[in-house]
Parts: sequence; structure tokens; C-alpha cells
Amino acid sequence: MTDFRTFVLKLIASFGLPWLLLIIVPAISYQGTKPLAYDKDKGDELDSSYYYPLTPVVNHQGEAIYAAEGCVQCHSQMIRPPSMALDGWRKGWGQDQSSHPAEPARATQLRDYFGDKHSFLGVQRNGPDLANVGYRFETRTQVHLHLYEPRALNEWSVMPSYRRLYDVRKIQGEGSASALPLAGTKYEPAAGYEVVPTQEAEQLVNYLLSLKKDYPIPGSSKAVAAAPAAKK
Repeated sequence: MTDFRTFVLKLIASFGLPWLLLIIVPAISYQGTKPLAYDKDKGDELDSSYYYPLTPVVNHQGEAIYAAEGCVQCHSQMIRPPSMALDGWRKGWGQDQSSHPAEPARATQLRDYFGDKHSFLGVQRNGPDLANVGYRFETRTQVHLHLYEPRALNEWSVMPSYRRLYDVRKIQGEGSASALPLAGTKYEPAAGYEVVPTQEAEQLVNYLLSLKKDYPIPGSSKAVAAAPAAKK
């Protein structure tokens, strides 16, 4: 009986301790997390009327579509610290999209998810990190092309196509202003037809373009950052 009781206690400790340390303690810690004020006297670019993290523009409809389409299975939204990632993973992942940015995108911090309804840390990283993907596209059309047919932009892409988010329909009059520019490519629809984004596709693009979580951290070294979105 004593051996059985010892076994049960060890079993509870084996599962309970990790659960306590990995879930309960971090959750309690996060509950007490508050925005941090900037201070120009400490070298911050912004004054004390701004708080980190800056209020993001959240598109809940696009966020829901992102989750429903399984984007989180192959893409993370978490830039790892230098000790956990190859340096090349961090280049060009912030506002500076040049091949040799002056400063690499900073690692993701806990407060970057402050106020988020869902935090898409990711399951795997088969594709690029999307924490700051809003900087990587110059136009909405580029994002739509990437979603409709990734290989239309990069032949080597292994990303699946999300054609179900687009309608192939007959051209009416001069055609839709939002029709994808596929003429002359092997992905061009049949003559007299055009490919037009659905509302779901538009919302998903809105969400992706809003992902710019590179806010400067108060009291830290100068970092490339998005323009202030809102004051506290």
C-alpha cells in the first residue's frame, strides 16, 4: 500500500510540477503584465505619452480566417532570440527590408502579445516567420497573388494555394478593379474570366499587412520600429 501511495504521489509530481511551472506560473505572471511608458530622458525615441506595446490595429475577422486556414501550422509569429536562432533568420524580418539591414529585427518579447485575443506562436516554422510580415509586401496585390498561387511569385515555393478564397467568374463590362493580374502567366484563367478575391481573402490580407510587431522597447537600445499607432 505504501509503495502504491508513493507511486501515485510521484506520478502527480511528475505531471503536476511541469504543469505548474510551464502553465500556471507564466499565466499568473502575464496577468500582472502592464504596458511600459517610454521615457526620452532614458534615450527612448518616444515620449512618456506613448506606451509599449503601441496599440496595434487588430482585424479579428482576418485573424479568425488565419486560424481557420491553418496558417499557424507552418508559420510562427515569434522571432527567436539570437541564442536560439541562426542570424540569417533575423535579417530583413523588421521594417528594414534591405539585404543587409542596419540592425536585425529584435527578438519577440512577452508584451508584444499584450492585448491580443489569440497569440499565434506557431506549431512549426516550415515557412518564414510572420511577426513583421506587413513590411515584406509592397502592395495588396502581391499578398493576394501569394495566397492564390504562391508559385506565381516564387516558383520554388512549397506553400499550398488558397484558391478557395477567390472566385473565378466571367468578366462583366471592364472587369473588376480587384481582379488579380494573371494575364500572360500559366495561372491565367480561361478567356473571358477573371480571378477576384472574396471578402474572406480581403480580410486575411488586411490582417497580414497589419502584422508589424517591432515596437521599440523602453529603455533598450535603439531599434527599428513601426510608426506610433496610438497613445495610451
